[in-house]
Amino acid sequence: MIELKSRTELDAMREAGRVVAAALAVVRDQARVGGTLRELDDVARTVLDEAGAHPLFLDYHPRWAPRPFPGTICASVNDAIVHGPPGPTVLRAGDLVSIDCGARVDGWCADAAVTFSVGTAHPEDTRLVDAAWQALDDGI
Repeated sequence: MIELKSRTELDAMREAGRVVAAALAVVRDQARVGGTLRELDDVARTVLDEAGAHPLFLDYHPRWAPRPFPGTICASVNDAIVHGPPGPTVLRAGDLVSIDCGARVDGWCADAAVTFSVGTAHPEDTRLVDAAWQALDDGI
């Protein structure tokens, strides 16, 4: 069954999406050679805190996991699989970084991800990101 949302509910959902989009934009802007994934996590957490949002991933603990997830964002670099914890990994020039962020605002959740290169992108990474955007556009 499809549950239609009211204008008020759609506006609330939109606000959660705006907070996630803002966090991802700031994380991307702050990503730099020599910075760490943990620093990017701190940046995202600050954006969510300032917006009064709750991070969806932080302390998430499915019964099969040995411990709760330790970050506000999920981060992966280069060929690492998605949903990695943000840790001490130092970013290097040309790294392809994927960041996933989720937030709850007034009971409504949003989740999105972004992929970008740090410093000068490798041509094959640029082609990959461009192809992903094209696939998204085609799907929409």
